[in-house]
Amino acid sequence: MDETQWENFRQAIVEEGQELSFDLNGEEWWISRLHDEEKSYLLTAPNSDTQFFKTAEELFEKGIVNGKPFMKQVPYFE
Repeated sequence: MDETQWENFRQAIVEEGQELSFDLNGEEWWISRLHDEEKSYLLTAPNSDTQFFKTAEELFEKGIVNGKPFMKQVPYFE
């Protein structure tokens, strides 16, 4: 995912509250938000391992994807 794609992805989650998926190394991941709440969830499919965060920004800062910080994995998202 390049910088422009990331900014559009980030905006869709933070500002529009969308639920979005991405793939990394053939594994499907989801970012989900509760309607009318700031809480965000990062989960994998099909095993549904879930990480909970107070906000989407906290997810970006503290989320772990395949054992690495979320933001370090962004360039590899498909």
